[in-house]
Amino acid sequence: MATRNQYPITHHPCFSNNRENLWTRIHLPVAARCNVKCIFCDHNVGAACHTSKPGYSSQLMTPSEAIARVIAEHTLEPRLRIVAVSGPGEPLANDETFATLKGVHDNIAGIEFCLSTNGTLLVDTLDKICDLNISTISVSMSAQSYDIAAQLYEWAVLDGRILKGKEMGREIISRQLSGIQAAAEAGIFVKVNTILIPELNNGDLGLLSQRIYDAGAQLQNIVPIVSCGNAINLRAPLAEELAKARRTASQYIDQFMHCKQCRSDVIGIPGKDRVL
Repeated sequence: MATRNQYPITHHPCFSNNRENLWTRIHLPVAARCNVKCIFCDHNVGAACHTSKPGYSSQLMTPSEAIARVIAEHTLEPRLRIVAVSGPGEPLANDETFATLKGVHDNIAGIEFCLSTNGTLLVDTLDKICDLNISTISVSMSAQSYDIAAQLYEWAVLDGRILKGKEMGREIISRQLSGIQAAAEAGIFVKVNTILIPELNNGDLGLLSQRIYDAGAQLQNIVPIVSCGNAINLRAPLAEELAKARRTASQYIDQFMHCKQCRSDVIGIPGKDRVL
């Protein structure tokens, strides 16, 4: 497999396989609303305050609160170079995301921005993303089969329509691939976060890895499911199952190996995070 151009920011803890001299990053929980319901998410904020589940947050912040927190943290920690929004809802479905990042941009020089998204609104919001010079995006995509996607998601609200079943699966996957392609063509480094659920999508990951690479993604991050919500009875993969999935995927796209499945309200570097 041919490796694409190296990501220029080699110290981003969520993108670089080089683990030396990592920058500190902060995830701001300003995105409350979500347009897609994953089976492993319960859309509950406060109840998750004592868990380490990815995407969760003990609280929500307003843009003004989040901006003030970044300014305060940056004063204490000059290595704070990355400001990200990853939830607890869908960042691109919330105007608060863009208001927050613009406020940080206007107050602190030299900050890099990062977003985690389900990808369904990437094409629609790409102009806003480019206006903020966002350089990295993580797209959560765990299936390329419409049938499997129909089992991974309970519903989606797209263009004012509530979708379910195979039609929903087809629309989500189409939008995700189009979004990855559009972002990559705009010069944004795209990583794809893939949740491995052995009983559901294990056999789909090879084709998924090939398709996201063809769409323009440069890195994939395969992580085990944290059983929660309506996926509480689905088991996490064994260590050898996860390793095999990564080996298979690495034939098509570079793999990120250091993910700690962090929350959407953390600051620091993986392994040394603290909750806001």
